[in-house]
Amino acid sequence: MDSDSDLELSPETLKALQQVMQEQQEQQERFETLRQQAEERFDEAQDSHENNNTQNKPAITMDFFREDWQLSQFWYDDATSEKLAREILNNTDQQSIVCCISSPTAYVKLMSMSPPNPNNLFLFEYDTRFDVYGRQFIHYDYSKPLEFRLADELKGSVDMIVVDPPFLSEECLTKTLQTVRMLLKKGGKVVLCTGAVMLEIAKADGLQLTTFHPGHQNGLSNDFRCFVNYKSEQFPYSQDS
Repeated sequence: MDSDSDLELSPETLKALQQVMQEQQEQQERFETLRQQAEERFDEAQDSHENNNTQNKPAITMDFFREDWQLSQFWYDDATSEKLAREILNNTDQQSIVCCISSPTAYVKLMSMSPPNPNNLFLFEYDTRFDVYGRQFIHYDYSKPLEFRLADELKGSVDMIVVDPPFLSEECLTKTLQTVRMLLKKGGKVVLCTGAVMLEIAKADGLQLTTFHPGHQNGLSNDFRCFVNYKSEQFPYSQDS
């Protein structure tokens, strides 16, 4: 048996494989460029004390990131990410510190809307593809809710948090809310997006059910809801709670 001929790829298969490898290489190079731009933008803002400089701003969209179902990733639809980003902008100012925890879709949308101080906006996320945001990316593992970069600096200083725990389980939500309590300053605002089945845990942490139903690009079979700990014009309290 000629093993070499058995393993030889057809010209069509080889061409397709080469194309996939080229696309992966191009994506990796694009991510690296975005990382460098994010670092440069941060350094320029630190040197000049100006945070509204849009030059060399990384043009990042969710089109760069495919859902990884093994990480329980289900991206919001455009309307939902727009509403969440708008809610943040409506409730914060240039001095506010904001964290999006396991909610990259909302964060990417927020950063695309020219926020007044992007260096005060942080993304807590397990997926390291999002480190294209440089210092604003904080690698986060919900199973270690109090262990992450900048933990001491951010403790008790965050004005607003948007959080969407990656897994629909009591353990995941409970541990993620430990992170929220650690970060949040007194009087800080929280927007929690999770399954309706987590109602009692959310209520126990001072969060109330709203009328808003977050949507997802590819649909989701679970009844997904939004909870807040403050009165929101955009997300009013639900009578069902």
